[in-house]
Amino acid sequence: MSKIAGLSIEPFRGDYEGLERMAHASWRDEYGQASFPNFYRPAFLRYLFDRIPADRRDLLLGAYKDGEIVGFLANLPEKFHFQGKIYGAVYSCLLVVRKEYLRQGLALEIIRTAVDLNRKYGFDFSLLTLETGHRSTKMMGKFIAEGQRIERIRKSAVMARVLDLDRVDGAEGLKGYEKAAIRLLGVHKPPKAAPGVDLRDYRPADLDACHALLDRYKDSVRLALAWDKKDLAVELDTPEVARTLVWEKDGRVQAMINFVRHDQLGKTVVPYAWINHVAFPGSSPAERTAFLRAYLTRIKADGFAATIDFTKRGWPAGPFYRARFIPFPRAVNLVSWTFNPAISLAGIPVVYEIQV
Repeated sequence: MSKIAGLSIEPFRGDYEGLERMAHASWRDEYGQASFPNFYRPAFLRYLFDRIPADRRDLLLGAYKDGEIVGFLANLPEKFHFQGKIYGAVYSCLLVVRKEYLRQGLALEIIRTAVDLNRKYGFDFSLLTLETGHRSTKMMGKFIAEGQRIERIRKSAVMARVLDLDRVDGAEGLKGYEKAAIRLLGVHKPPKAAPGVDLRDYRPADLDACHALLDRYKDSVRLALAWDKKDLAVELDTPEVARTLVWEKDGRVQAMINFVRHDQLGKTVVPYAWINHVAFPGSSPAERTAFLRAYLTRIKADGFAATIDFTKRGWPAGPFYRARFIPFPRAVNLVSWTFNPAISLAGIPVVYEIQV
């Protein structure tokens, strides 16, 4: 039960549409007229949540008042390679509270409930992505002041590539100088064709090859996701949510790129492609740039208005800049609520992980 009269914190009831409505109202309150990505689209949430084992679905927490959802937090179980061992973790994300409860301590109560669950299940750590200036960042400061073991891992920047400037402007209401800068830099121009790089859609038969490409990150990155193939299959291909494009050369999958569709909500609604996983080991710098240009050509043809990537996840940024990605005025901090006293994740410069 919550300390707030008539309100309970309990396992999420599966009321996806109600959660989406509540989240949108809260985000509009925080960001005003600015646009924001729809992380609460029911299809996307099911893509994340359906992989959670039935006996751990209580890791999805809802706060309810009079039968209506007023708060939410998801803990997504994961496994990581670290120091030659596999550790159990959760990615704590999608925290949202209806605006009427923002200054009543509800978010803090939900977080404390989640931490108790994470300890109960014996997770070694919980990863959180915090945006500078967001309420969640300020709340973590309160827990740090209490003496909780919250470690700062690394800061990640954002790169964006505009594919349709008019549609991006329609969703985000860009200022005049922002559009002028985009035009001056030419980052809105149609991507050039990439001769010799023919991408195709992922097929189930590619699972082993894609798993092998992503599993290599454990050898080059100190903290890296450890994939179960069944879960990876969902990650790589879920209709209307996640897609993967592969480059097959000389009879084998040489490179892959996976992305999630997020609708950008503003004056209009347009689809953006958020890059989740990239692997192109053994490719030359020129081949990597050509591979990204082929990706841009493909997703533009498929109706995406822009694409976004986060840095310091294991793949180099250079090919992205050569493919006309530009720095986006946003940054996020990856932190760990570390439960296992035998390990420390502080100050790891590069982490191969998902981005929600």
